[in-house]
Amino acid sequence: MSLLQSLLTSPSSQTVLKTLTVGSIGLFAGQALSYNAIIMPALRTIPPLTALPVWAKSYNVGKNMQVSLIITSLLAGLPVYYKTGNAFFLMGPLVMSAIIPFTLAFIMPVNHTLLGILDGTEGKAAKTSSKQHGKNDHQSLHGKGEGDVKELYVKWDLLHFGRTVMSLVAFGLTLYGSFSRHVLTMFQ
Repeated sequence: MSLLQSLLTSPSSQTVLKTLTVGSIGLFAGQALSYNAIIMPALRTIPPLTALPVWAKSYNVGKNMQVSLIITSLLAGLPVYYKTGNAFFLMGPLVMSAIIPFTLAFIMPVNHTLLGILDGTEGKAAKTSSKQHGKNDHQSLHGKGEGDVKELYVKWDLLHFGRTVMSLVAFGLTLYGSFSRHVLTMFQ
């Protein structure tokens, strides 16, 4: 236990923990912002049912990274708060943690609907199946049309923007906590 305490009190470990906190929150915020500013607008330029597998792939890749970044911000930020009393290193990770229940309550239902539309269909199989059943390309994948999927994309993008704002707030809090004059004088 004394080894852990000595690690937490050394100036270099404090710097590492601060960097991990700010860095993990900043990476999350950047990734979240890229979904709203780049990925979703790009996906809306192609037919929604064509874009669905791309959305699903980016969602599956992004979710693991985002959960890791939230956990990292907590595991690094809370010891900084504990040792320094710098409340910004408590507030930032707590705002990041709030993203988890927000996601579960509001975004996961949309994710499940979009992924449910995609289930059992891949590329040509979806088109072949829809043509065999007399459906056109605009009404396939379990009876959902292009308009339905487009509406779900818009809803997902708006809800995801909530996550983006939360992460930007957390990033701003920890950056302020790292560089504000008041905080800097605490260490002198």
